[in-house]
Amino acid sequence: MRALNTAAHWFFLALAALVALGLVHGASALVHRMRARGRILPLVLLPAHATDENGAATPTAHLTARLAAHLAEHGGESILAPGSPSAATADSGPQTSAPAQGWVDSLLRIALASPSGYAVQLRELERAGDLRRVAVHILRVPKNRIIAAAVITEADPETLVEKIAVYCIVQVRNQPQMLRRIPRWERWDAEGHALTHYRRGVDEQRRDAQSRAGEQSPGADYTEALLAFTRAVKFAPGNLLIRHGEAALIELMHAHHPDDYQRAIAIYQRCTELWPEHIETAYRMAIAYSRAARPLLRDRNLRPEDMARLEEPAVLARAHLADICLRLRLRPLLRNWLRSSIPGGWSNSGERRYWGAWLMPLPLPARRSQRRTFLGAIRIALAAHNLPQSHHRARADTSAGATGRRQRDVSTAFDIVAREILVRTWFPARGTGMRRLLHADHSTARSAHDATTHGIRTNPRATARHWGPERKGSAGWMTHYNAACFLALAATLPDESLPTGYARCDWQEDCTRSALHQLDHSWRAADSTLTGDWIAHDPDLDPLWATGSGRDWAQFMNIDIPPTVRPLLPPRRTPRSSTGAAR
Repeated sequence: MRALNTAAHWFFLALAALVALGLVHGASALVHRMRARGRILPLVLLPAHATDENGAATPTAHLTARLAAHLAEHGGESILAPGSPSAATADSGPQTSAPAQGWVDSLLRIALASPSGYAVQLRELERAGDLRRVAVHILRVPKNRIIAAAVITEADPETLVEKIAVYCIVQVRNQPQMLRRIPRWERWDAEGHALTHYRRGVDEQRRDAQSRAGEQSPGADYTEALLAFTRAVKFAPGNLLIRHGEAALIELMHAHHPDDYQRAIAIYQRCTELWPEHIETAYRMAIAYSRAARPLLRDRNLRPEDMARLEEPAVLARAHLADICLRLRLRPLLRNWLRSSIPGGWSNSGERRYWGAWLMPLPLPARRSQRRTFLGAIRIALAAHNLPQSHHRARADTSAGATGRRQRDVSTAFDIVAREILVRTWFPARGTGMRRLLHADHSTARSAHDATTHGIRTNPRATARHWGPERKGSAGWMTHYNAACFLALAATLPDESLPTGYARCDWQEDCTRSALHQLDHSWRAADSTLTGDWIAHDPDLDPLWATGSGRDWAQFMNIDIPPTVRPLLPPRRTPRSSTGAAR
């Protein structure tokens, strides 16, 4: 009886252990399933034998290590326009798998369920002359079912790693289970040609930018990168990552050539017609239309036929910006999120994540939502776009109060910008935005611009003392960037639009100082993706580089100023030095 009791005792202990093991295994499997729901599963690189019989590193181990480094490093280097989608979604995050070491590790692997993913196994085959041959197996884990296999041959090691990476990414993303987890505007062709050319274009961008980093030149030449993007379009014409990269390069290369700049507008327009629900594409198209109408503000002697031609993109820009503001309301965003969540023909977890990103706060280090960032940027873009419109309407108005209406329009635009980037005041009033943005430190008792203290209060201060208006914590880097563009454009306003008592040189100094201050805030944002090359080629910022403080700021940031910058309007008197404008 004692032996039977002992056996029964151990039997129930083993049964309880098995039940506990099953519960832990089921709970971990449920956690992994919930975490992987609707997401692209990762690539797991299976380890190869590190050394051979002689103790030397095997070629397969070298190849696996280089493939892991290539997948981890590649992505996010493309120079996209502000507001474009991130290019980091092109790759699947790589992971490594290591064999169990010790009984504790083995027990944990038995008790805890393995997460779902795709394992990549490489095996070096015999060479065919100078060509290296690598067998690539992609398995669905934890079931270890082979879903794709191929033998890739190449002589150059870098090209071989690139081909293997493209093959793995394309095969994983084109699996039937993954197609519903990827937005329709981020899909690649089945052969991988589009992704190959796209990654080649990204490499050319990075190589061109690095080769010109230490040279005194107007910027990098992205001809080869643009050619690679154009070739990628032939295989995946509906992929917005490729289209945005192509259009952004055209904007960088031909920002000061209106005829060539129309190519970027045409690309954004066609992409908007193909994917009308994509908000970033509509935003880029509206900004491109607005910049095409900038000569309405810069050129004072436009012919009537040229003015009529420029009015068309101006009207389109205003209509598209206003439409995006309506689409960013909570109700349309929630409706699109629900449409992509309900099972059926509209269900797509990738697009559900896209619409959920507009409703949820951004991950750290950002302290705001994507919706709030875009709304602020769009409202400031509308204010900047209305500057030339109000100027030309007032110029056609010859009544007695035309000057006053023009000044009120400019003051209202400044109030809109200040409301988006600065904290609210207790007693807001008209004209408060202009004072807080331009001359908060040299104002009279009536909050007007004080010309007598203008040159004194804009001198450099001690770096330990904080100065300037307090910025909003919810304003993103793109909001501050658009505010800098607005202030740079405001520096070119004619004398009739300036506030009463404001001299031309003082107005230019204050607008330049405030614009550079907003660019500083764009750089300081933790989630900023702004690049110096984009700043140098943005035509809206050209008035800054025509000033001494703007050139000093660009030199400090090592930004190559393009040679096509037009000087500002000649001041009525010699402007004072403003070396501390960018602080």
